[in-house]
Amino acid sequence: MTRSKRYICQTYRHVERGKGVAKQLVLVQASAIECKSSAEAERRAQRMFDGGSYAGADAFMIEVDVELGDYSDPTFMVRLGDVPPLDL
Repeated sequence: MTRSKRYICQTYRHVERGKGVAKQLVLVQASAIECKSSAEAERRAQRMFDGGSYAGADAFMIEVDVELGDYSDPTFMVRLGDVPPLDL
């Protein structure tokens, strides 16, 4: 079993869904970028959020076992702006 840590910067955008009175803004995932370290993931999330093009950004770590296709729950380092709620 070979487990490795992956550091991810995930961004989110608002998109309009529906028409007329049913139109609403919905939060959707935008880009996910793998980074080399937790610090890099945090810096990238901050830069992307500060740039104003994204509604929110997360930086998190997951552990992956590629052989088994097993992924741990994410460990968040930073959550900025409008991001999905954590399911507890």
